[in-house]
Amino acid sequence: MERGDFKGGQLAKPTIALLADYLDMTMDEASAMRDQHAELIAALPTYPQGLFRGHGIVILAGGKYSEIAATTLGMIRLLGSRLPIEVWMIDRVEEKEGWCDDLLTQGIACRFVSDYLQDMSAFSHHYQLKIAAIMCSSFTEVLFLDGDSMPVVNPDKIFDAPAYLKTGAVLWPDYWKATESPYTGYITGRSPEKNTQLPDFQTVDSGQMLWSKEKQWKALCLSAYYNYFGPTYWYTVFTQGGSGWGDKDTFPTALRALGAEWTMIPHHLQTQRYDDGTGHGKGSGMAMMQADPSDMKDFKPLFLHSNFIKFSVRRLMCDTCIEDPSALKPEQRLKGKEVTFNGSVTNRKSPIWESLTFAKRIFSTKIKDELNDMGKLDTEKDMWRVMTKVGCEGVFSDEKICRRVSKHLERTFGEVSQWEGGAERMCS
Repeated sequence: MERGDFKGGQLAKPTIALLADYLDMTMDEASAMRDQHAELIAALPTYPQGLFRGHGIVILAGGKYSEIAATTLGMIRLLGSRLPIEVWMIDRVEEKEGWCDDLLTQGIACRFVSDYLQDMSAFSHHYQLKIAAIMCSSFTEVLFLDGDSMPVVNPDKIFDAPAYLKTGAVLWPDYWKATESPYTGYITGRSPEKNTQLPDFQTVDSGQMLWSKEKQWKALCLSAYYNYFGPTYWYTVFTQGGSGWGDKDTFPTALRALGAEWTMIPHHLQTQRYDDGTGHGKGSGMAMMQADPSDMKDFKPLFLHSNFIKFSVRRLMCDTCIEDPSALKPEQRLKGKEVTFNGSVTNRKSPIWESLTFAKRIFSTKIKDELNDMGKLDTEKDMWRVMTKVGCEGVFSDEKICRRVSKHLERTFGEVSQWEGGAERMCS
């Protein structure tokens, strides 16, 4: 289907000619797809009353993502959230042994997509699991979070946000303008002809989403269709080699196709940069701060989506760690050999190596100052508190990592860990 020879970086400033030339598609083919799409929309099911109840958080994990999600889960509880949480994985092979038992003690339930879908053969990318987790979750109202998108303040009141109550769907912006095919609007029925102008709307960051199934069930069903056939068709139609190939634009496209009312957060995301000692940060950034939907006028931080540096204590502090079997690819598991990896603390080329080695903050203090202005806690310190607990207690714990992360917490933030007996043990 593709004939373009450009990739993401070349679409930073796209032209309509460039977008129009990417897919090898004729108007007749687009018209046939338009007819099929219209038939699909007409057949979308109504909301199944009584099947779901309440509201809660849905988080994707499994394999290597579980260690990252463990930090997010710890932050949610540290911030005082009492929302019920479901952690979703592909199947039980992806579960770190004993992790789900640990989570149950925190009021967190594990769920496996394979328990709900008989045929998993079409699921070739982790991107496709988001919509499955949202739709199969037990909640009527869902705050979806990627494993690397964590709240920086208690998120419990998010379901009371006026914008959410009005529309039942809240999405957050990403960095880029859309690079969809000019045929997209025509195929999905929102335009009577092929588009001749550049898309004038922003792509979304699907690391956090807020959904009411009751209000937006048909949009979720349509997004499920886009994701089911995403890797073989729709992901490319929606991005055409641009940045963000995957699930993210299936959600707003479904809402637009149905003419549904929904909310796009009006605040542009804030890039969180590495600490350079000035407080303002340096480099291209390591995470995205997204706004609280409760305030559509002023930007108030709510989510930190760590799209570059992943806050897994083992990925940061490990020195030749053995990869857990749940994180291995099927072909690696078949070989039966141990796979090892090194964390950022051992990699001098890592942008955070200096911070981890010499007890410095990773984030620019700008994030700390903004949250202090709101009367909130120190987010980076909280993250290290959580990672210290993860590294010292439970299924991801490791004695050497525990010593390292406890030492970092004390040297950087002046807090002695309750694990490892404090400084005496750490310096031994």
